[in-house]
Amino acid sequence: MLLEGNSVRTISRRITLREMHEYTSTSARVAEDILTPDGAVLVPKNAELAKFGPSMKIFEQNLRRWNILSIPITIDNTINTAELENILKNAKEQASSVDAQLAHETIKQIKNVYERIEDGICDQEDISILAAQGRTVAEEVSQAPQLMLCLGKVRSWDEYTYVHSLNVALLSGFIARRIFPDNPKIAENVSVGAILHDLGKAHIPKEILNKPARLTDEEFTIIKKHAIYGEELAKTNGINNISALAVIRCHHERYNGSGYPDGLSKDNIQMEARIAAVADVFDALTTIRVYKEQMESHVAISLMVESMSDFFDPIVMRALLVSIGFFPPGTGAELSDGSFGVVVGSSGNDLMRPQVLLHVDNMGRKVDGLKIVDLSKSENLYVRRPMRDVGKVAF
Repeated sequence: MLLEGNSVRTISRRITLREMHEYTSTSARVAEDILTPDGAVLVPKNAELAKFGPSMKIFEQNLRRWNILSIPITIDNTINTAELENILKNAKEQASSVDAQLAHETIKQIKNVYERIEDGICDQEDISILAAQGRTVAEEVSQAPQLMLCLGKVRSWDEYTYVHSLNVALLSGFIARRIFPDNPKIAENVSVGAILHDLGKAHIPKEILNKPARLTDEEFTIIKKHAIYGEELAKTNGINNISALAVIRCHHERYNGSGYPDGLSKDNIQMEARIAAVADVFDALTTIRVYKEQMESHVAISLMVESMSDFFDPIVMRALLVSIGFFPPGTGAELSDGSFGVVVGSSGNDLMRPQVLLHVDNMGRKVDGLKIVDLSKSENLYVRRPMRDVGKVAF
């Protein structure tokens, strides 16, 4: 989820006197009082280098007179989230990406079908239209190399199920295309199933679905029935594709046999359902819900790789990792040289060294235009610290 408002990141470093003029266009401040040997203050803490102006040369001469050849500075850079979202949208537009109108129409259609199911008036045409949207999504995914930048942001709890269904369809199709590049039908089947995967939740009471506290055992038993209800709804309304139905029924099955509704394991779970299970969990972890905060993308990936690894087919997890790395697109990243940007992709060669769209350079200055650095090609540059997610961006 997007970090609201502003956040301030501080760069601390020591610079030589010759470098000082390079920082006059930044927010650099002197980090501590600069004193003469007898304790007199030459430059007070927090003095702004930008305010020395024409006096910079005199300032430098005074410091040299006392054999002071370097000074400590800090650079406070305010990161405006709206500005970062703008940059991310520009990056998204530069790459081939999922059409925003398609996304809006799909979410609207999903919401309409759920409401009609709740009102008892859903018919075969409604489900057929939604399945057709799934096939269109699968085709769009094949043209979207920066898929993670195309996932939608959930703005309110009420819209979670609709946006989540689209996100899972996009991510499932994306993973399927990487595992089976020569068989687009698998990506189509998994995308159709993923669009419909939570249909059964329309039959679950809202007070249970949106309960902010921990579910009781009885309530969790009711929740688990949504996979069965969804399969029944799909079948009743003309969905007969075995793979798509497997996704709807089995997206909560786990590779180690601990899932539901049937406790299937390993190859007894159809591959399309194993793919959807990974996409479903990743999107759920990284989205704010009524009962939990969202998890940062890189934390979610680490959790899935480590403590949740037994839940997922290792082939599917490997495909996800190779595609997005340990720092998924949308992750804010402070680099080893002090610059800051947003991860926009992975080369696939080094999972820890992604492609980063720079927002602030190593001197704390805003970067104009779109400047992407591929860390896998930079020996001395790496992610020093992942920051809060910038995306998912709004459609």
